[in-house]
Amino acid sequence: MAGFNVTALALDQNGSPSRFTVAVSVTDSDGLGIQNLSENNFIVRNIASDTDLTVAELRSAGLPGFYRLSLRADPMTKAGRHVLALVVTSPHQVMGRVPEPIEEAHTLVQVSLA
Repeated sequence: MAGFNVTALALDQNGSPSRFTVAVSVTDSDGLGIQNLSENNFIVRNIASDTDLTVAELRSAGLPGFYRLSLRADPMTKAGRHVLALVVTSPHQVMGRVPEPIEEAHTLVQVSLA
């Protein structure tokens, strides 16, 4: 994979106050959607506080390169706005192939926890 781009948008929060969804688009340098990413390819950090976040679920959104990322915050997380750093890494190497460097792309997204 020769470089890629990530964009993200926080969706309205439904249900549990400690869970929220982020829509993510991952494209290569030619604008084509990158498919077959797993939860292991997504790293999320709250850069506005020490709140721990985990990827609860990753689903394809039905189009190449589009994903719904369900995130879970610690139940003790304070309500309010949080700024997240979202890092997407390239898929891992297939065994037996010449290793290629792992690439990554990143973006920021703001979420509101109720």
